[in-house]
Amino acid sequence: MSGFRVVDSVSRPLRLFCDNSAIIFMAKNNKSGSRSKHIDIKYLAIQERVKENKVVIEHVNIELTIANPLTKGMPPKIFRNHIVSMGLGSIMSPHFTCTYI
Repeated sequence: MSGFRVVDSVSRPLRLFCDNSAIIFMAKNNKSGSRSKHIDIKYLAIQERVKENKVVIEHVNIELTIANPLTKGMPPKIFRNHIVSMGLGSIMSPHFTCTYI
């Protein structure tokens, strides 16, 4: 785990959550094809850690991924729910509105 620079207090194996089923499949299965031959070496390192049982990758529903408003566009209601989940609900006005560009 020293390669990840993770503190010793983190429980083992390290649990990573991902909303991309294809990435989880590639990490858990040592298969490569013509479409995956140019994968960056850091992803191969994750694959090795999964094989060594130092890292476990678990699927999480895309709607439960709290950080999504920081990386993806989404409908206002789901956006508000995520903002509250991040603990940022108190900074939002009760009359907060989202506008689409």
